[in-house]
Amino acid sequence: MGQPDSPLEAKCKDNGYEFYPLEMRGEWDRKAYKNIRSLCLSKNIKLIHTHTAHAHTLALLAKRNHLNIPLIVSRRVDFKPKTSFFSKWKYQHPANDYYLPVSQKIKEVMIGSKIAPERIITVYSGIDLKRFSKTTPHEYLREEFQIPKKAIVIGNVAALVDHKDQETLIHAVSKMRTNQEFRVLIVGDGKLEKKLKAQAESLNLNDKIIFTGYRKDIPALLSLFDIFTLTSKEEGLGTAVLDAMACGLPIVATNGGGIGEMLDHNEGAFVCPVGDSETIAQGLDRLVNSEELRSQFGTFNKTSVKRFSVTKTIDKTKLIYYSFLGDALYGESK
Repeated sequence: MGQPDSPLEAKCKDNGYEFYPLEMRGEWDRKAYKNIRSLCLSKNIKLIHTHTAHAHTLALLAKRNHLNIPLIVSRRVDFKPKTSFFSKWKYQHPANDYYLPVSQKIKEVMIGSKIAPERIITVYSGIDLKRFSKTTPHEYLREEFQIPKKAIVIGNVAALVDHKDQETLIHAVSKMRTNQEFRVLIVGDGKLEKKLKAQAESLNLNDKIIFTGYRKDIPALLSLFDIFTLTSKEEGLGTAVLDAMACGLPIVATNGGGIGEMLDHNEGAFVCPVGDSETIAQGLDRLVNSEELRSQFGTFNKTSVKRFSVTKTIDKTKLIYYSFLGDALYGESK
């Protein structure tokens, strides 16, 4: 169930799954949580798994109103829950059977918010490795962005918002000392676009940094990149890094949030302290200057990323479902 006319509804219909549209006007929507309860009872639903903060609240309210089924809550952000009375009630309530954070960093934050550790199981987000099994044609991109043929391409894919911290990336580019020709593509849009462009201009980097805006052709862009970089202050996990690893790219990234859990420093990546533009610049310089090192790091990442396949995510999640439902989970197929 989910919001009507949502991407989730389209995805379910495309794959032949039942979808129940449920309009949710906020986390205190009384009609919505009553509809959740009614639907679960009428369809004999055995378990609820929520994926957003508002859905979590509504499902918890439904369960508190005589809906006796397990409640599982995924959490993808690494900031602390608020300390208000309502927030403590919501996150510490015993009706939340399991939390599934997508990184150990998020798990640590939740434990620090006095959520019982025995109710927290880390389930890393996974990606479809097959999506990146073949090189996507990308020659048109060099022409579109007027990138010289021999220039090394450094790519960043992220929304242009504060916690993604492209400001530090731009400062790092200004500190690079390589004599090799390179370009930096910042892919994404967001409220900081004008500010970041002004920063790049003030540092005389207009000939080095290209802002592409929002793009749908991410696999092609990843095929164009020689190096991937992500300089976030905070990150639940950072699946853009996994996409880059699957493409066999060497990486320079911060250790913000769960990013460091995916990467092996000095083997597939240079993992730098958050906000440390000098260290980031040094890592980028080393990779720009060495084709051998880029190849070595990229090969390592392509193998390492298999730990984060979507299949592994599904399998671990199903084991948690099975702990509640047992054979009922597979009843229709037996």
